[in-house]
Amino acid sequence: MSSKSLGDWTAEQAEDGVLCDVQAMRVLARRLPKAELHVHFLGAIRRSFPFAGAAQRLLPDEYAGATDFFARLPRVALGLTSADMFEAATLRILEENLNFGCAHVEIMVTPGEIGLSPVPVAESLRAIGRAFDQMKRSTGLTGGIILATYRAAAPAAAFQVVELAMAARDAGVPIPGIGNDGDITHPVIAFAPALEYAKKQGFHVTCHLDTPQDVIEGLELPLDRADHAYDLKGRPELQARYRERGISITSALSATHHIMPGVFKSPADHPADEFRRGGIKTCLGTDDPSFVHTDIAQEYITAQQAYGWTRREMYEMATNSLEMAWLDARDRDARLAGWRAAGAGLLDDPRTTKGAN
Repeated sequence: MSSKSLGDWTAEQAEDGVLCDVQAMRVLARRLPKAELHVHFLGAIRRSFPFAGAAQRLLPDEYAGATDFFARLPRVALGLTSADMFEAATLRILEENLNFGCAHVEIMVTPGEIGLSPVPVAESLRAIGRAFDQMKRSTGLTGGIILATYRAAAPAAAFQVVELAMAARDAGVPIPGIGNDGDITHPVIAFAPALEYAKKQGFHVTCHLDTPQDVIEGLELPLDRADHAYDLKGRPELQARYRERGISITSALSATHHIMPGVFKSPADHPADEFRRGGIKTCLGTDDPSFVHTDIAQEYITAQQAYGWTRREMYEMATNSLEMAWLDARDRDARLAGWRAAGAGLLDDPRTTKGAN
């Protein structure tokens, strides 16, 4: 702008101000460096993706209950009929998260679900890995696959998932960790032997803890992180044990409220802030963003509105996610330092990182 007067104001006057807090929070939610650590591959593919056949219709605009959800989700894989489609779908997921401030993304992939595709699972994993490699080369985005054992399958089959992860890792696919998710068919403790085996093979371990019994049994598992664990709410003794074990928790506010409004009557009823205030490291994730109509920036906005977070608290939550990420140890400290500085530089004026200099 020039400095001349433009009627009742000058260019200098127009620029001599600050963003209101509402807009600042929106910009911060999109720009703060963060990690997405709880997003499912099939549940993150958007309706705009050019699926083969009728698979696009399996991405619902309406939620029709858990039974319908768990029936639809794996069938989305039927529309991924080539390795190139797996790679393209992954690129879209990563690009979306990059555009919303993610510096690191870990995508949960469940062989028991993507196995419905005509593409062999090992080939699908290599294709997903190629997308991660491409994004790292072109944008610096880091991350990888959390290969998930399937709770709806026999616990003994979980060993096969670990073996599959080992083979894929040997082939260069970025798989830093093993998880567990799916319809609640078997007790989570039944997967302990396979998760212990995964740990011995050098994988990080996480697990969906979806019931009151799960959060008790979770303490018997070799966990680095836990997903959901919302039934720790109001249970300070159990929370203390998770804190002492150093088990961090990924929290998905929108998905939890979307699917369980009878228990979590609003996002504010989710215990993510209770975890944060109680000293348990926690972060925000989208879970199945296509199915529950959210994205990672929206999760930060939702949490800020639900809990009344300040800019500093938003920054601390984003930093938590990066510290919880399974980063390459060789450059972890340098990456974290850079991301922390970039985030801190946005706090006074989220339009620019000049505050970091």
